[in-house]
Amino acid sequence: MAAFAGASQPVLRQLGTAQSWTEAERVHVLWPPAPETHHIISNEPGDLLDINAVVLPLDENFETRLDAARRLWRALNGRRLGTRYGSLPQQTRLRHILNLRTFDGRHQRAPYRRLAEELLSCEPIAARDWRDHHLRHKVRAILRRADRLVAGGYRDLLLYPQSRHRSSES
Repeated sequence: MAAFAGASQPVLRQLGTAQSWTEAERVHVLWPPAPETHHIISNEPGDLLDINAVVLPLDENFETRLDAARRLWRALNGRRLGTRYGSLPQQTRLRHILNLRTFDGRHQRAPYRRLAEELLSCEPIAARDWRDHHLRHKVRAILRRADRLVAGGYRDLLLYPQSRHRSSES
């Protein structure tokens, strides 16, 4: 939103080092502070540096947009950006990495026992022990999760913690 009478000083004056261009009647600005680049788009014609407010649609992505606006405000004020909304917890990230590495191993036709030895165990598993080994069942469970990810479940990660399957009434 453009600045109006009585408004606070526009904070975007700090964007002197930003790159800007106009495309399809929208003003685009890339502001590259460390550690990430902010892409600001405005429908307002004229000087983007006079903008002092943000309008966010109340849609299913509102929380993500709100966090992006918060992170921009913190960057403009020289504050730490903080944790990004929707960033995967470390344990979940490691589980997805394991899922995909196991999927890749199976795709390369590695036997399940070798997958268990390489990805889950510190020591070799004897062939006689494999039939009843607890890692045999774990590898199968990991591959089921990996199959769901590869079959389209990865799309849920794009809007995490929101879900594609969440009903619109929630």
